[in-house]
This record gives sequence, structure tokens and C-alpha cells, in this order.
Amino acid sequence: MELLSYKHLTYSEVARLLKRLIDSGENVSHMVSRVYEYVSKLSKCSDSDEVINELTSRLGLKEITAVMLVNNCPSSIDEVRIYLNFEGKTFDENSLNEIVNILSKCCTE
Repeated sequence: MELLSYKHLTYSEVARLLKRLIDSGENVSHMVSRVYEYVSKLSKCSDSDEVINELTSRLGLKEITAVMLVNNCPSSIDEVRIYLNFEGKTFDENSLNEIVNILSKCCTE
């Protein structure tokens, strides 16, 4: 088996893919069903593709950082800062507030 490409996925994207597989009538393992249940419970953002795109294009975040933010939905600037350690640059308070605002539009508890 050869890996052709990869993409960082949010919990909601994984849930959608697994749901499609389960609904297709394929015989899926118990593990697939358990993973689907798990990521469905963890998923906090239904519009994850849009939010990832906005965070990467508008704020210049790396895809992996945007995915971690969407998966964990931090609600304060201090919580957001934790995920930005991997960016290699410093963000001003306006940018941090913008990240929190973008996430607040899609994140649910």
C-alpha cells in the first residue's frame, strides 16, 4: 500500500467520512463504529471546512494549527495562545480576538 497524500482532519470531518462508510452498507468493524461514536461526541464544529479555510487564508495559520483549534474550540485568547506555539510567529491581540471570534461562530458545547 502506498500513501499518495495526507490531510489533517477535524473530528467532524472524520465523523462524516465514517458515517458515509457505515451508511454505505459496507461491513465495518466494531472499531470503526466505536471511533465514529467517539469523534461524533468530540466534534464541536459542523462548518469545519469553512473555518479551517478562514483561519488559514485570512490569518495565515498552518493547517495543523487550524485543525487543532477547531477540534478543541478554545474560547479565550489565553487558550488560543497554547495552540499557536507551533506557528513560529507572534500574533497581536487583534489577531487573537479574531481567532476567538471565528471559532465562536462554529463551536458548540
